[in-house]
Amino acid sequence: MLMRFYELRDEVKQFMEMKGTPVRELSDSKWLCDLAFMVDITKYLSELNVKLQGPNQLLSSLLSHVKSFEAKLKLWKVQLERSNTVHFPTLQEQNPSTTDEYAADVPDNLQHEIIQLQSDDELKARYNNLSLLEFYRRYVSADDFPILRRHALKYASVFGTTYCCEQFFSKLTLAKSRLRSRLTDANLENQLRVASSTVPPNITRLAKEKQFQPSH
Repeated sequence: MLMRFYELRDEVKQFMEMKGTPVRELSDSKWLCDLAFMVDITKYLSELNVKLQGPNQLLSSLLSHVKSFEAKLKLWKVQLERSNTVHFPTLQEQNPSTTDEYAADVPDNLQHEIIQLQSDDELKARYNNLSLLEFYRRYVSADDFPILRRHALKYASVFGTTYCCEQFFSKLTLAKSRLRSRLTDANLENQLRVASSTVPPNITRLAKEKQFQPSH
């Protein structure tokens, strides 16, 4: 979608001007460079996302994909610091005067709090014993690290993959069709909970909790 918008940027600009509501960003070369960079990096992230989707994937394979992407990030960082956009063709079209800012590891507004966090030996020790999400939840407080915590909350709220959602809606379509129009919401919820769960049901225990229909 982002690529499609970029490709139609001139048409969008003309259309908005015809409607009397011009979008000044579409005439801003710096903004267009940022957009082009986002098109390229989002494409790479999307490709990684697809590789991490799907059932029955071994952890070793997933880790291999992530490590490969980390290696690419290091390469891109060095290249962008040298204004080399060979792996960013959309950005290359804009012919930016410099690409240093796209190679930055930490945004300027986060650098002060990152330094403060890295200088705390106690927090560093706790960081090694907790998952990243749990560490931020416990020790990156809004009082001490307001900007970093806000950034972490935004980052944590982003879906890493849409696979679970897509799988869930596929099962929803199968469960509630026009041939099962009388299916209640409660029954539908129970069916979907079972269908989307990875926990195997304990049939023996469930059967014991039900009363069999006695003979007449």
